[in-house]
Amino acid sequence: MKKDRKFQRRFISKLYTASDLFKEYGWKRFVGEIIPWLFHRRYIFYSQPIDDPVLLYSCQIPFRLEQVKEKDFPHLIKLRPGFYDLSLIRKRIKEGHICFLGWSGQKPIHIRWIFVRSLYLPYLHRTIILYPGEIYTDEAFTLPDYRRKGVYSYSGYLMRYALKELGYYRLICMFASWNLSPQSQGERMGLEKLGEGGYWNILGYKKYFWKGMIKENGDGKISVRT
Repeated sequence: MKKDRKFQRRFISKLYTASDLFKEYGWKRFVGEIIPWLFHRRYIFYSQPIDDPVLLYSCQIPFRLEQVKEKDFPHLIKLRPGFYDLSLIRKRIKEGHICFLGWSGQKPIHIRWIFVRSLYLPYLHRTIILYPGEIYTDEAFTLPDYRRKGVYSYSGYLMRYALKELGYYRLICMFASWNLSPQSQGERMGLEKLGEGGYWNILGYKKYFWKGMIKENGDGKISVRT
């Protein structure tokens, strides 16, 4: 039963993700860039010390960022139906991972997850190794009506202060190669490109590649070292 629910959640989340990408980027980019990427999954890795000075970003709408508490779990599920369920959220929180919820007035509009220990990346089929003081982030979502208003950049700015107070010092993230907007925003905030990695997907056969400072340690584990 658990496997069935997990498969169902993943299938539904993929449908929602595909629909969201289609609406966000239009059919030309969806067909011309995103679908071909499924066969050549290339990710760009970035890193930055959390206490590095960053540009002061502003938001075009009233916005605040708060660390998620149990009472906020239903908001996460409602924001991304099919993507989250209570068991997944509780599992992540129990493992020590951190979730932030962004609000505009009384309306929740933004989610950002921070992973604080080694974790399995299902879309890469590899486990990324994190060392004490490091965090990994690549899972953020903003309601479509609130995009292009500075929410993503401003939440990243606020997130850094919260993480610094919690004792973390280094941020690691990665983006799909076609997803240029967060890459350019991140570089303006001081993210340093460390390398890239991913795999060719041919009829279910995966041929992996790693460049720059991305290393595969064996046993399906990767690390990002500077």
